[in-house]
Amino acid sequence: MNTSRTFIAVDASSKDTIGNLQQKIQVSAGWNSQLLKPVSKHSFHFTLIFLGEVTIKTIEIIKTKLSEIRFEPIKILYTGIGGFPNSNAARVIWLGVDAEGGRKLIDLAEKVRSKMKDIGFMPDKAFTPHMTLFRTKTGKLKMPTNLLSEYDSITFGSEIINKFHLKRSDLTSSGPIYTDIFTVNASD
Repeated sequence: MNTSRTFIAVDASSKDTIGNLQQKIQVSAGWNSQLLKPVSKHSFHFTLIFLGEVTIKTIEIIKTKLSEIRFEPIKILYTGIGGFPNSNAARVIWLGVDAEGGRKLIDLAEKVRSKMKDIGFMPDKAFTPHMTLFRTKTGKLKMPTNLLSEYDSITFGSEIINKFHLKRSDLTSSGPIYTDIFTVNASD
C-alpha cells in the first residue's frame, strides 16, 4: 500500500525577506555550515500538525475534514528569534510572530488539529507559532544572549495568511522537498 509522509502547514510568502534575515543572523552569530543547516527559503512554513505516513485513502478523508474548516485571513508580524527546546541548548533556531497574530495562528492550528483528532491523528506536541530557520547538525547550540536581545523586539516584516496546505514531504539527500496535496483558502 502506497503511503506519503504528510503534514499540514501555512507557507511563508515573504521568503526573500526571511531568507535575508536568516543570512544576517548567521553572520551576526558567527555560525558556520559545520554547526548548523539553514532551512531553504523555499521551505519556510509553519507546521500546524505533522501527520506522518498516511495512505492515499486516508489522504482523501483528511481532505474532506480540512474542507470543513472556515477561517478569516490572519495578519502576522515576524518578530523575535529563539531556540527549541530552549536557547541554551537549541537544536532548532526559529523566527517568532507577534502576540495577536500568534493567538490567531494557534486558533487556526486548533481547528486543524481538532479535525485531525476526529479521524485519529493526535498531535505529538503543542503548537507554538514559529518558523524554523536553522537546524543544528551536531548536538545542541547555545544561542548568544546578545543575539537574542538584538532581535527580541525587532519586526522583520509581515504577511497575511489566507490559506493552509496538506503537504507531502519527500526526504532527499539534499533536504526535504515539499509538495502541496490540498489547499484550504480563508473565507472572504
